[in-house]
Amino acid sequence: MHTHARVGCPRAEKPARDRADADSLRLVSRESTLKGQVDAPAKGARRALYLGVCLIAQATLILEILLTRVTSVIAWYHLAFFVIALAMLGMTAGAVAVFLWPTAFVRERVLQRMAQSALAFSLVAPLAVAWVMSGPLVPVVDFMSFMALLGYGGALALPFALVGVALTLALTRAGLPPGTAYGVDLLGAAGGCLVVIPLLDRLDAGTVVLVAGALASGGALCFAIAERLGGARSRGPKERGVGPLRCALALLVLLGFAAWNGGAAQPWLRPTWVKGVHENPAVFEHVSWNTHSRVTVSKTFAGPPALWAAGRTMPPELRMQPVTQRLILIDGAAGTAMAQLGDGPDPLAEHAYLGWDITAFAHRMRPEGAAAVIGVGGGRDVIEAARVGHAPVVGVELNRDIVALHTGSMKEFSGLTRLPEVELVADEARSFMTRDDRRYQVITMSLIDTWASTGAGAYSLSENGLYTREAWVTFMRRLDPSGIFTVSRWYKSDSPGETARMLALAMESLWELGAARPRDHLILLQHGSVATLLISPSAFTEADVDLMQREAVKMGVNMLVTPRKPARQLYLKELSQIESRAALWRYTSSQELDLTPPTDARPFFFNMLKPRTWLTDDHAIDQLDLAFLGNLRATQTLVYATLVSLALTMGALLGPLWARRRRLRGYPRGELLAACAYFALIGLGFMFVEIGLLSRLNVYIGHPTLALASVLGGIILFAGIGSLLSGRVPIERPRWGLWYPLIPASLAAAAFALQEPVMAATAGADSGVRVLVGLALLGPPALGMGLGFPLGLRLVGLRGGDARPDIGPWLWGINGAFGVCASGLALGTSMVWGVPATLGVGVGCYALLLLCTRALVIRSR
Repeated sequence: MHTHARVGCPRAEKPARDRADADSLRLVSRESTLKGQVDAPAKGARRALYLGVCLIAQATLILEILLTRVTSVIAWYHLAFFVIALAMLGMTAGAVAVFLWPTAFVRERVLQRMAQSALAFSLVAPLAVAWVMSGPLVPVVDFMSFMALLGYGGALALPFALVGVALTLALTRAGLPPGTAYGVDLLGAAGGCLVVIPLLDRLDAGTVVLVAGALASGGALCFAIAERLGGARSRGPKERGVGPLRCALALLVLLGFAAWNGGAAQPWLRPTWVKGVHENPAVFEHVSWNTHSRVTVSKTFAGPPALWAAGRTMPPELRMQPVTQRLILIDGAAGTAMAQLGDGPDPLAEHAYLGWDITAFAHRMRPEGAAAVIGVGGGRDVIEAARVGHAPVVGVELNRDIVALHTGSMKEFSGLTRLPEVELVADEARSFMTRDDRRYQVITMSLIDTWASTGAGAYSLSENGLYTREAWVTFMRRLDPSGIFTVSRWYKSDSPGETARMLALAMESLWELGAARPRDHLILLQHGSVATLLISPSAFTEADVDLMQREAVKMGVNMLVTPRKPARQLYLKELSQIESRAALWRYTSSQELDLTPPTDARPFFFNMLKPRTWLTDDHAIDQLDLAFLGNLRATQTLVYATLVSLALTMGALLGPLWARRRRLRGYPRGELLAACAYFALIGLGFMFVEIGLLSRLNVYIGHPTLALASVLGGIILFAGIGSLLSGRVPIERPRWGLWYPLIPASLAAAAFALQEPVMAATAGADSGVRVLVGLALLGPPALGMGLGFPLGLRLVGLRGGDARPDIGPWLWGINGAFGVCASGLALGTSMVWGVPATLGVGVGCYALLLLCTRALVIRSR
């Protein structure tokens, strides 16, 4: 039964350094006639195949990241994960199709089918994205809205299914060495991660999907050329493939459409429904996309001042004062107003209304000295800081497109750059503050939450890194001893979850800084649905408290917590009276909502649901938090998405197994289970490690765009290099076959052990150094993880036999499907137990491979 499995054994005694592509190609060539593969291709055809694999992998990653952006604009960021999960299951469906219908992918037609599926992907992807952008997508509240979401994901799954066919054939039936083919696939995907950043920074989403389609057409062209160079067997007219000419024509057409769409004043391929509302592009003065947001600016209008929570005693003439302004929307929902700054002798005086907003209260207590604003937005906090007399005023804004509005196209309207005391910085606030050596009297952070997913992962808010103990300690160390760090969040009187967690975070941060009694350093004010917290490194003096009380009464805002006054609301009263750090953690972890202070190891400020309430009905969830925020419902969506992904995965994998059960009788049950478990574990392990690294290094590196490029791209890049090196691992030797899983497991464990001390030691370095450190930390485990798939295929291939069907496509499907499921499971693990637990699970998955390799190696003897 195992004679065929031994074709490579006579070369098993050669040194590992001599085992390269030539050996793999000879092995592939001898196995191909038994496994339905084409013969090992000639050198020219092989190069064309590798280039084609690289291009379609690049197009696939661009499309995947693009969909997180599109879904965050059309609907809400937490739906992006579900949609991507459904879409990526399409790749599993493509792999399963190759396994189920081998007659459609016979040896003579493998290259033809690769060209056809890649070309179909290039044409279907823009159509699928156009279809989903043409209609609304609403939150899941009942069965019909759930079915609408399934239809949305199903439309996007179609192009992924097509590219899944092409990649499955390339990796398992094109006659290529598995390690090299998989490595090229990963290198192409890493290139997609890098390319999508400048594409989205310069083009809109519709144009980018056309570019992705053009790349896939280029891949189809390469496959068609390989088919010709490979001396494809003669076929009749009905059997001819798509041909290089048709692929080249599709490439040119898609590039032409991309140029037309990108140059149009109103792109024809664009979202027409945003957050359930039909969008008219004619109302916008400006529209731009980048990797973590879509920014729109309305045309100029005059209206009452845009304030978060104006005090009760605000003069009516100020409250109704007509202000010339424009509305900036991020992803169609998170809004901020840009007021026009006139060019008169005292333009700031026209904006005195800003002083009545509760978010600006700190300026009443500290009206002089340097000030910093985290999140410039439309510029209102910057204007108020300059109006009261702060100099300099440093505005730090993550979104470069917003900074570009103030410094470029809307420079005259905004007027911020005309103020000599104002400095605008396009950077992530935490990393900027770590490097900045100035001291500030006031640092303001008002309602920083855009509800937008980052390109790095469709459930990771970029603002999470601003709401951790380590971040707040960094900000307070940039204050003068008497300075104030002020944060405003949403307030719900009967269930002040965000406010309570903000208070707990402030107390934990003050204890970290050495404060003996945090309550003496805290003032919490509230009006309407906004609560503003004032924190000082030094205890507030009696004069400070007297001034605060006079100004609070003058403004007409409520004093919830002060050094003199305990709160009336139960949560806030009990929290403010806690006297020790240990008691704080006991109390916050025992409440209905998770109020524990977020840390860099568990940086999910906005997600307060505990596992026992994950499946609570929607009405009860909305009672726990302000319903319009959707933060708690987002957690539920993640849970439902993971459960549905698991169910669909089981159906997609067990169904084909049952359908071909007779053909699989040649495989002993234990051997088949070991092979399935092996590829399931590497799918789980890879994603657990990837999500864990993304969550942790995103906070460390700071800017989400840099984190996306360096972490996601870096993982895939190093994994691709590991796959390319896998041909040098002598897996045919029993000792190597048994124990090689220790390589990825030990490399990952060592990197994770070094992670925290290395990041702590380099936290103050500039962004370039932090990127290099991040790559150095993720490189070794990623190299080890890249070995898993190609070595697994070789290990299973060595167990083959004449009567056994090729299960490579099905195993590829298992790997992809479990990877999709793992993305939701890994996020859930991080939210409940923290990022270290997620990384630990990933290491454990690779360690468990030892059981699978043991079963496979022992049965081969």
